[in-house]
Amino acid sequence: MDYELVNVTEDVDSWFNRDPVRPELNIEFRTGPGREVFGLKDEDGEYKAFMCIARTDGVPANTEELSSLTSLFGKIVVPYSVWSYKRGAGREIVNQVLLSMKRVKTVSRVITLSPLTDMARNFHLRNSAFELRVNETTVNFEYIL
Repeated sequence: MDYELVNVTEDVDSWFNRDPVRPELNIEFRTGPGREVFGLKDEDGEYKAFMCIARTDGVPANTEELSSLTSLFGKIVVPYSVWSYKRGAGREIVNQVLLSMKRVKTVSRVITLSPLTDMARNFHLRNSAFELRVNETTVNFEYIL
């Protein structure tokens, strides 16, 4: 199946209040300077996965640090929420965002801010990331660009 990666930051109706990973984060948090939301659209125009990212100047251990480290010109891209509606779409959105970030010369690293769950751990390890750091309530996985 062919998918298209779309920046849906401004298309709030397509993704807001649908995030099972970090439902507590509001629109202002997700769309502030240095933050974007991507959607993975299928051939029929339906979104099958979403990813929220932030550009940062450091590796955050929690969402509070993510807020303080976010920068318009941060060299680290931090996916902090990924969810999908179709098997394989989560992996596909990760791969497409990684490919997209490889083209951005100012991005040097992609490091997640993931929940401290077996599901998140297995997902990222299966998708070629390595565990960088375990925090009190989160874990950082790094993807090689």
